[in-house]
Amino acid sequence: MELLGAFFVRDVHVWKEQRRFVVQSMKDLGLGRTKIEEDVTDEINYFLEVLKNQKGQPVDVKGPLSPSMSNNISALIFGRRYEYDNQERQMLDKNLDLGNEYVSQTSAYLLFPWIRYIPFYRKFLNIDTSNMAFGKIRKFFVTEIQNHAKSLDPGNVRDFIDSYLVEMKSQAKLDPNTSFNDETLISNVMDIFSAGSETVRTSILWFIYNMAAFPEVQKKVQKEILEVLGTERNPEFLDMKCMPYTHAVILEQMRWKTIVPLNLMHYTLADTKIGGYDVPKDTIVIANFWQVHNDPRYWDEPEKFKPERFLSKDGKSVVKSKYFMPFSFGKRVCPGESMAYLEMFLYFTSILQKFDIVFPPGTKPTFEAKLAITYRLEPFKVRFIPKH
Repeated sequence: MELLGAFFVRDVHVWKEQRRFVVQSMKDLGLGRTKIEEDVTDEINYFLEVLKNQKGQPVDVKGPLSPSMSNNISALIFGRRYEYDNQERQMLDKNLDLGNEYVSQTSAYLLFPWIRYIPFYRKFLNIDTSNMAFGKIRKFFVTEIQNHAKSLDPGNVRDFIDSYLVEMKSQAKLDPNTSFNDETLISNVMDIFSAGSETVRTSILWFIYNMAAFPEVQKKVQKEILEVLGTERNPEFLDMKCMPYTHAVILEQMRWKTIVPLNLMHYTLADTKIGGYDVPKDTIVIANFWQVHNDPRYWDEPEKFKPERFLSKDGKSVVKSKYFMPFSFGKRVCPGESMAYLEMFLYFTSILQKFDIVFPPGTKPTFEAKLAITYRLEPFKVRFIPKH
């Protein structure tokens, strides 16, 4: 499988049709209602038990966080979660991590697709390594789709794959050349699983690291958690409206260390003008979110971590800037934005409700990171000290 195919769809009609279905399907499956939130909460409670069993010892939290995050997407796509030690679960996480490790947003492969035909560069850029990893994931998904097709009951839609298979049959009756086919189903499942697992996990790793790096911010968040949730009640997504400081910390994290610094490649539909420059039709364009999020014209001291920049003067409400765009903007805004906010808030508040996060003795924050498919922290260890 060539990676570029999932990233760059030139047929606008196909893109609109598929996006519309993905968004509606997620809503039908429970996004925005209690079902998905309950599933995520159950997964978080399992994750918290894993942290508790570490007994305050230093841990590379990426290990248990990876299956926890991808389980949330697995429940949406496949209708079930996997135990952390399940072999299929481990295969998916290992190959997703390996594939994303060598797919940088600034790699020559994505900026100059033709370079993949040069044998030496394929090896030098680890293109074959990434394709092999994603190929194993794709093979697993194909088997899952085949199993779903055999047991499909249109009157009992279990998950996204079922939903798509039902739509495929319906669309095929109307148009034999419909874009709803096996290949677009596989592409959609790959995109949802890869993006949904990788981006939110990377965000939560940054939250964890920054709470250890900024203990004064951590204490303010925990104070708000105590006031709104207490020590035992599980957080609910609606609680975010009553927790402006916690909300502001989440927003500032997404601005300060923008995990998707560059948007995916798009192309212009007509001749246009941007910033005084003439841009011809069919020109590939890439939005630079990192520049927008770090432009001193829009942000006071953008290099500093300052959650207060997202708060009203009285500190009682959140104020978003129009220059805040971690999920892109306009018609191309990420369809998984609502799911991402849900997961980030619930994981963030659940962890800080139960634990203090500290670095091991002698560790100083460096914020070392590298740009792969997302802006990833280098491996680190922290301690989760139970609060009660």
